[in-house]
Amino acid sequence: MLDLGAVEATASPAVQTVDLVVIGGGITGAGIARDAALRGLSVVLFEKGDFGSGTSSKSSKLVHGGLRYLEHGEIGLVFESVSERRVQTQVAPHLVRPMPFLIPVYKGAKPSFEIMNLGLWIYDSLALFRAPRMHRTFRGAKAALEVEPQLREEKLRGALEYFDCATDDARLVLENVLDAQAAGARCHNYVEVTGLHRGQGGTIEAVSARDCRTGATQRVACKGVILAAGAWTDESIRKLEVPMARQLLRRTKGVHIVVPRERLPLVRAITLLSPLDGRVMFAIPWRERTVLGTTDTDFEGSADEVCADGQDVRYLYESANGYFPGAKLGPDDVISTWAGLRPLIRGEEDASESETSREHEVFVRDDGMVIIAGGKLTTYRRMAKQVVDVTVRALVARELLSADRLAPAGTKHRPLPGAVGLDPPTLEAVAGIGRELMARHGLDLDTATHLCGVYGVRSWQLAEHIAAAPHLGQRLDPELPYVWAEIDFAVQHDLAVTLEDVLARRVPLLLTSRDQGLGVCEAVAARMAELAAWSPELLTRNLEEYRHEVALSRRWQQG
Repeated sequence: MLDLGAVEATASPAVQTVDLVVIGGGITGAGIARDAALRGLSVVLFEKGDFGSGTSSKSSKLVHGGLRYLEHGEIGLVFESVSERRVQTQVAPHLVRPMPFLIPVYKGAKPSFEIMNLGLWIYDSLALFRAPRMHRTFRGAKAALEVEPQLREEKLRGALEYFDCATDDARLVLENVLDAQAAGARCHNYVEVTGLHRGQGGTIEAVSARDCRTGATQRVACKGVILAAGAWTDESIRKLEVPMARQLLRRTKGVHIVVPRERLPLVRAITLLSPLDGRVMFAIPWRERTVLGTTDTDFEGSADEVCADGQDVRYLYESANGYFPGAKLGPDDVISTWAGLRPLIRGEEDASESETSREHEVFVRDDGMVIIAGGKLTTYRRMAKQVVDVTVRALVARELLSADRLAPAGTKHRPLPGAVGLDPPTLEAVAGIGRELMARHGLDLDTATHLCGVYGVRSWQLAEHIAAAPHLGQRLDPELPYVWAEIDFAVQHDLAVTLEDVLARRVPLLLTSRDQGLGVCEAVAARMAELAAWSPELLTRNLEEYRHEVALSRRWQQG
């Protein structure tokens, strides 16, 4: 699995020193590796699990401008977010797509209809009036129920519609990794950095890394290290024995539940204020299902075992029932759950979870390490650029790097792999790919729409595989558009190593299938074993690990 190039075996003499080692393969680490490699830096990225397997694949699946941050006066964060939202719709229109959101307003609720309308005018203006569409108002219960009949009618004053964007968060990480590799970075999942090696004066000169699947150890000589470990930041700092004056993060748990679309059929996403505690949450149509989320509670303990509990799940479906009384959602309606940790910067201890800022901070150390903590999915590209800017300046100041040899990264305009060649880079152009897939390869509407909306221009490769072997066009689940060709593609092109990589993130039956993929997992594992030459023991191990992941998502049922 390891082909580290500049990375040498522990017992071997150094053959080359890379410019940067990036620790962490979530959206921030992937964005950093891509930005740095595009500038001409030599980069090695290590992720101890799968790319995006932490918080980055457990978000609300939104690239949003942060409307609710206006309430806390975080104007700068909102402007940065809406600006980056526009960038992402242009560099990845297949992955970041406009979605209408509806805010129902009830009598006596705060903020009032008028204040919400004013807030949305400010929101539109911060987007320089270039949002996917300007906000609209629906005054009165009748007008609001015409656009969303599932809403509770009692005391309904009306509703406001605005636009943000939905995304496939796991695939957004993956495409950043793929583009980083195309630019020369060496990105490795299931390889954990276990130690830092310091020279005279305490400066970091190399890192040790261990293959989590085989136990093989490696050593990388480097000029600088960037720690982008997300919710694992403080844990990584302790493990790597990096002196820090304080704990950096306040981690809060965000839980989502998935229910059948027929139990809560929505056309638009709905922005809600939970009737239980007034927190902002969402009901979102997603992949033939409806998602409800999220919670926001402080979390202590290991980030490796975070999961939903019974209280989390009950909070979400009871909050939804307050707005959609006809749904009468209960525990039996929950198909799946996911739980992630927000890596919030630790601030005032008496601030509530929701009031804690979503801003990020960059810490530059004298020993050659740069730490990025906090932040949000929407602004990952700008965060990555800032971190690489800071790191380059530090390396130049230490005379370890010449700025003259570096090129601009250009990530603001460079398309991600699934959008390469789209002209213009729009959602309509992506839809055009789907129409051509049907015309040229005879794919049905659901399959073509799914493939072009997930893989963009790369869907041509999948269509060609299906044309050559029609059985690969069969569905994995009769209710869902995922097809067998995606299993082969995940292993051969999309860096999947384990069964969980495939069924949790590449083809996420774990989250969408009514049986969470258990009915097909043995057949998928057998196909992966054939493609990757697994031993019988490794096949069994993968099945056990996947079933454990399903059990973790169902642990809430135990109370």
